[in-house]
Amino acid sequence: MNQINLKEQVRAAIRSTWPEFAESHPHLAAVIDEDLLVEGAVANLADDPEYQQAIRNADAAGTVAQGIADLIVRLVNRWINRLVS
Repeated sequence: MNQINLKEQVRAAIRSTWPEFAESHPHLAAVIDEDLLVEGAVANLADDPEYQQAIRNADAAGTVAQGIADLIVRLVNRWINRLVS
């Protein structure tokens, strides 16, 4: 399978939604360490059944589907939303 850099994909997902998050939760955004947030999201993804299935499907196809990057963004956003709700 072509490799993806999961940490960098997660970091990109967080950064893509960070302005909206920071606007909605300015005090929380001011104290969150990006590296800790990335580590937490990566650990959460490792346990997510939808992510695991996408990786298995990509392995079976011998590629990393573009959809995995989109899935990472969606799952990271869902995880962050659960943190603040």
